[in-house]
Amino acid sequence: MTPNHTLGTGQADMDAEHKVQIGLILALEQSLQRGRGRGDITDILSQLVEYTNIHFMSEQLLMRLHAYPDIGAHEMEHDHLIEQLRRVEDGVGASDSEMTVTEIGMLKRLVIDHIKTHDHVFSQYLTGTDDVPARLP
Repeated sequence: MTPNHTLGTGQADMDAEHKVQIGLILALEQSLQRGRGRGDITDILSQLVEYTNIHFMSEQLLMRLHAYPDIGAHEMEHDHLIEQLRRVEDGVGASDSEMTVTEIGMLKRLVIDHIKTHDHVFSQYLTGTDDVPARLP
């Protein structure tokens, strides 16, 4: 199976949540690059952490409701993304803007890759276009 090369999964609610999540990542990245104050940066980061946790819970609930057979691997991906988000928090906490910008760039790439692969496969499962999802690395 080849992943979709857009961020749209075809699931309107999921796509709307992804748009907010990516928007928060970009806002955080831009705030750091523009040298915004620590308060602004920590506010955006707090919103991103809270939103990401809610989004992942939402997706995982949907997976359970639809008996998604690859839920374990998908949850592990979410755990990996949360670990990367913690690295961003560590950089902000240490006031290390260079490290934080690097970690945010990595988070952005990982989230986009996750949407294009794991979330796309899950969307196909929901629409019935892929009854048994392929295992993703």
